[in-house]
Formats: sequence, C-alpha cells, structure tokens
Amino acid sequence: MFRGLFALALLVPVSAIAVSPASAAHSLNPTTTCNNSIGNGGGQGIICEVTIVNSITPTGGSATIKVHECHGSAGAPLSGVCSTTTRILTQPVTKVNQCNGSVNGGGSTLRCSVILMNNFYGVSPGSAAATVNECIGSGAGGILGNGITGNTIHCDPIQNTTSAAITQCNGSANGLTLVHLNCTATGTMASAYRVTINQCNGSTNGGGALVECSATMRSQAYNGTPPPTTATASGGSSNDSTPLFPLLIIVALGGMGLVMFVMQKRSIRS
Repeated sequence: MFRGLFALALLVPVSAIAVSPASAAHSLNPTTTCNNSIGNGGGQGIICEVTIVNSITPTGGSATIKVHECHGSAGAPLSGVCSTTTRILTQPVTKVNQCNGSVNGGGSTLRCSVILMNNFYGVSPGSAAATVNECIGSGAGGILGNGITGNTIHCDPIQNTTSAAITQCNGSANGLTLVHLNCTATGTMASAYRVTINQCNGSTNGGGALVECSATMRSQAYNGTPPPTTATASGGSSNDSTPLFPLLIIVALGGMGLVMFVMQKRSIRS
C-alpha cells in the first residue's frame, strides 16, 4: 500500500508538467511575451496571436490581453500543444516581446501576430503613423515581391528606424531555400502612451523557413470613463510553475504514506 502511494506521489508532478508545455512559453503582464527562444530543433512550428486592448486614463488604466499559442510540427502546428489565455491587468501593457530567437532549426515555420488597441479616456492620444524597423538583414537568397507566388519576400514596409514602435522580422529567415518571408506593420502610435512591439527577430535561420508576422497598432480617444471589466477569463500569467492542486495531492499522499508506515511498524512490534 505504502509503495503504491509513494509511486503515485512521484507520478503526479510529472503529469502536471507534461500537460502544460505551451502555457509555460508566455507571460501576460505589462511586458507580454510569447514563445521566445524555443523550438530550435528542426521541423518545428510555433504560433502566437496576441490581442491587447489598453484602456488609458489620466490616472493609469487597465488592459485586456488574449494570447493564442501553439507549438507543434512545422506542417501542422495547430495539431501540437495549443492554449488560449485571457487576462485583465490593472495597468496598461507597455511592451510585447515574442517569437524572437525561436525555431532556428531547418524546415521550421513561424506565424506570429499582434493587434494592439490603445483606447484613451480623458486623454489626448497625439496619434502619428507607427514607426517601423522591419526586415533588415533578413531573407538571404530570397526574391522581393508579394511573398506568395514565386517571390519569396514581402515586407511592408522595409524600413530601418532607430527606436521604432514596431521592430520585427530582422535577422531572420537567412538559412537559404526560403519558402517565404511575409511581414507587415501598420497603424498609428500614440505620443501620450508609448507601447512597443518586438517580434520575429533572430528566428527561423535554419533553412527552408516560412515566416508570417504582422503587427497592427491603433489609437482612439473617448469621452467619459472606460467600461467595466470582468475577472480573468482563463489561465492568467504563466509564470506559475506547478499548479496548486497537484501539490495538495502530493502533500496528502505523503501524509497517508507516513501514517501507513507508522501503523505497519506498530503491527510488527505487537
């Protein structure tokens, strides 16, 4: 009995770790991250789709973040481990940092996107076209075009701007035999609240790569106060390592094992 309980206690933490490899790759915080420095073996594919709504007020604000991510094979990343997490923060997001230094093995795929909406309440956003640093030192051996029909590189725009609001697809897809490199950056940034997007840099350099990354920023001014928000919809920040429930099971099983051990020793003495 004691041996069986001890074996089960050993298996529980292993199971807890095994079911959550995808969620461990992101963090939903003022600096939101997803799938950085992972999947660098050959033939792997990752997906990160981040949607952020910042509500910015004269005294602070809040944010609603939704992250959908997958980590699987290059040909079918959706068939791998996927998760969708939504979290509400008590302060706006200032940075998105994702899909950097990842899937650098041969034949890998990278599909990452960010949609950012900055809603200003009682604050003038001071909007201007988002500055971009994109596709610098990328796509070795590729051909500029639409990135789909025979022309393997499509970057809209190709720009080299220091301290840009959007920095993406730089130093990536340089392993030759490129399938395609398709990166777009659009929208407006707000001078009243700076948010930066940094994604798809230093990735997919193993040859035979496919890269699809996009970033969109929008700013909108409203009168009044932000609408009320609800509690965390699912997940939350993935900085937690082992879930609480398996830990409670381990403690309970350990206690039961100790009781059984003491009872067994008493029965032997008697």
